[in-house]
Amino acid sequence: MLGLTDLTLKFDGLAGRHAVGLAVSGGPDSLALMLLAADWRRRQPIPPRLIVYSVDHALRPEAADEVRFVVATAVRLGLDARALRWDGPKPAAGRQAAARAARYRLIGAAMAADGAELLLTAHHQDDQAETVLMRLAHGSGLAGLRGMESHATVEGVPVFRPFLDVPRAALAAVVARAGLTPVTDPSNADPHYERSRWRAGLPGLAALGLDSAALAAFARRAGEADAALGQWAETVLATALRVDEFGAASLPLPALAALPPAVQTKLLARILALVGRNLPGSFFCFPPEDDI
Repeated sequence: MLGLTDLTLKFDGLAGRHAVGLAVSGGPDSLALMLLAADWRRRQPIPPRLIVYSVDHALRPEAADEVRFVVATAVRLGLDARALRWDGPKPAAGRQAAARAARYRLIGAAMAADGAELLLTAHHQDDQAETVLMRLAHGSGLAGLRGMESHATVEGVPVFRPFLDVPRAALAAVVARAGLTPVTDPSNADPHYERSRWRAGLPGLAALGLDSAALAAFARRAGEADAALGQWAETVLATALRVDEFGAASLPLPALAALPPAVQTKLLARILALVGRNLPGSFFCFPPEDDI
């Protein structure tokens, strides 16, 4: 089990930041994020401002009290905190996705007002395993099977996930040592949601040797392979693509045909992105054989 010092080291990359946000729902994972970030901050000679953002999605009557609990705990730890609320009508279908989009929109606006540069979330190794399994079931390629990235932009918000290699149990132990009782959201165990079903299935997979650590390691290796394919595509882009003064891009067809399909896909995606950045009316083509 990872010790407290090992976990607080996850925040060392924040040194030099002016203000950083923390997304905290009150569940065990995000409470651990808040506790560990506060502990790390106390050890810094010039600590950044840490601002806790907790969102009441107005989907459960208990949520308002949960947000008040988070804010009170943050203040007790010496952190700033903001209580946010998702008002307005809620969709009948796709509610979790809509709530996620609303959460990032609200937090992003609050971060802009507070001058926060980065949002920390408590996604961990078990979350990564669930993500990989869902994407595998949906037929994702390597780009999807690399899972969540430690640094990403979500709904326009820059996000850092420091715990992607940390098991859920290690974070729960931090909360237990602090004597806090985390919030329990019943939707996390609701089989209506796909992630909940995979979460319930993970123990059975672990008994067969496919635990969260193995799935997270697979995601890292998929990421390395996907990055290598991307580098290959970039090399072809730099050496074989032609862009004329009118913004028209062309690539010799034999050069494309000689590449493995996975690299072709990467290359065409990059070409389309490049053409899209050019002036309206720009286009991409394969030159005729006598022009190659």
